[in-house]
Amino acid sequence: MTASSESHVVLYGLGSASADLIQALCKAGVKTTVVEQDPDDATRVREILGRRLADATVPVATIVGPACSVFLCRSVDASKAPKGALVVVLDGPHELAAVPDQTRSVAMDLFDPRLVEIDLGSASADRQAEAVAFAKLLGVPVLQSTGHAFAGTVLQDAALALVDRLLLVGVTPWELDEALEDAGFTEGLLKAQDHIGLEVAFARRRMAGTDLLVADRMVREGRLGRSIGVGWYRYPGGGGAVIDPLMEDMIVEEARFARIAELDISPQDAAGALILGVINAASSLLQEGVSLEELDQLAFYKLGLPQITARARAIGYTALVQRLKALERIDIGLWGASPCLPRIFAA
Repeated sequence: MTASSESHVVLYGLGSASADLIQALCKAGVKTTVVEQDPDDATRVREILGRRLADATVPVATIVGPACSVFLCRSVDASKAPKGALVVVLDGPHELAAVPDQTRSVAMDLFDPRLVEIDLGSASADRQAEAVAFAKLLGVPVLQSTGHAFAGTVLQDAALALVDRLLLVGVTPWELDEALEDAGFTEGLLKAQDHIGLEVAFARRRMAGTDLLVADRMVREGRLGRSIGVGWYRYPGGGGAVIDPLMEDMIVEEARFARIAELDISPQDAAGALILGVINAASSLLQEGVSLEELDQLAFYKLGLPQITARARAIGYTALVQRLKALERIDIGLWGASPCLPRIFAA
């Protein structure tokens, strides 16, 4: 696979969460087909793509055709790939062990196609080269994964856990998003989650056996994000984000059920606490073989947080540990200093 004109990519059963990826594939000139077995799901995805991709037509079918060059799916659907296709599973490197033919299968993180992580698993040399060539078609940074899970999703999931806890102690989603943008994030994390779709991270949590009080309840109540018009915010008429007072009621209710006391914390302090928590969580990735440069890329593309290592070094190791110690009152499991933290300060 040396040119986009040679590629025919099928996205199987990925739903509306793959809209950004489809848009990126179309921009790269890659022939793309979406397959949703359920006719109702196919209709919904077709309508969403029609709104999102005004300048491109992407076929949405209910059956897989006889051939394609790349088959993108979750691991449980890998057996449905046409013979000869490169199989790309999107739910993490740990799922490669479950696919029927590991010699033609790799794992990629593609839901947010601004940066691609790839794990080549046990694929043959030819398939590995094919996978790398496909990833490079998108024209974005490509990082090779070395851990049990994609480093970018580890970072995203850590940030979402921090967000969930901060909301439960008394900060509203819109206050936190505004404070994060003031602190340098390219976009509030909750707006970003609405754009990606809350069901993506929810599926990861279910597989890992973990949960978040607020975010999981939202998914169960159908608040999946911008694609359906309601998530952390409402999107009337498919327009911009609008504050939803019902979210504040839901958060207060969940905090009461969980007996989590409200704390006197400003949105600005909450944003600072989130950044410290992300730095702390990110340090564990350095133990998995991620470089400091790659950590900066991951934090920027996956969270919208620029220069994470420079931020940490500007605070200093001793001061960072002291600040984390003070934040243990929110949740010691989330803000307890990681033993990997010194790695950020290594020369």
